[in-house]
Amino acid sequence: MTKEEISSAMQSMLSRCSIPYRKLSIDPLFMELCYNEAIDKGYLTEDSQEFEPFIPQGVILSQASYPHIENTSVKVWMALITGALLHGDNKFQKDTKSAAMFCDRFLRGRSQEDRVLDILASLLTDVPRCFPAVTSNLMVTSVLNWANAAILEDKAREMKLSAAADDFPMYTRIMAGAAELFALAAFPPELPVESFIQALPSMMVFIVDANDVLSFYKEEVVYGETGNYISTLANARGWEKRQAFHSAIDETVEAHEKSLRILVEDKVALDAYKQYAAGYVYFHTSLDDRYHLDDLTLV
Repeated sequence: MTKEEISSAMQSMLSRCSIPYRKLSIDPLFMELCYNEAIDKGYLTEDSQEFEPFIPQGVILSQASYPHIENTSVKVWMALITGALLHGDNKFQKDTKSAAMFCDRFLRGRSQEDRVLDILASLLTDVPRCFPAVTSNLMVTSVLNWANAAILEDKAREMKLSAAADDFPMYTRIMAGAAELFALAAFPPELPVESFIQALPSMMVFIVDANDVLSFYKEEVVYGETGNYISTLANARGWEKRQAFHSAIDETVEAHEKSLRILVEDKVALDAYKQYAAGYVYFHTSLDDRYHLDDLTLV
């Protein structure tokens, strides 16, 4: 696909979701809060700075996606756990050995193979401090499945995908994106879970599909990657990559609209989702070093 085709298709998706293109700047005060928390927790020390490069990306995601969450400690926690997950994504692409051991070591309370994965495990123990029981339980399992997805995705490279298994790419993609974690965090912790839980499956599809659509330009054109979700979907369904890309856009819009319909009965939950969905897009548009969306004509 050409740069112009990708740009036009992305713009169509944003218009259909009623999310205008925006770029955000990092809030220096919020950034300082996150760094102070990382230092206080011992995540950053003079001898250990591996986590530091990932904190600003986590800050942008939390700042953009959760501005409506009044509890600042929850937003700081989301920034830090996002940074740890982004580090893990990078690490698992090169070597899944630490992913294979993550769940076992976490459950046994043992150190991880990697300093930042140790930080991730520590952050998981703080989930009940930030969220009620059902929400925190789902968040923990989401992160454990995130590690499992790295193993499955590695094995899938050697697998011949059955034409009948057309749901398999989405199954692994939802796990790999820790989509439950990010979706659940969109709602204020004091909001009853029954007011939003039915929208969770649709929100998870929106999260992973929107990410894959907004990542496609840098993966396909900038870096020439072939192991992304769009490529996997095309291979699984026997499609050209262009068809898979437009299908992912349609899925994104449909999931977004369904989430809105489900949440319409509760104004607080609906407003929280709307702010989250727009902010999640702005996370991508604001990180040009990561997604290169400034190359495209998005308005």
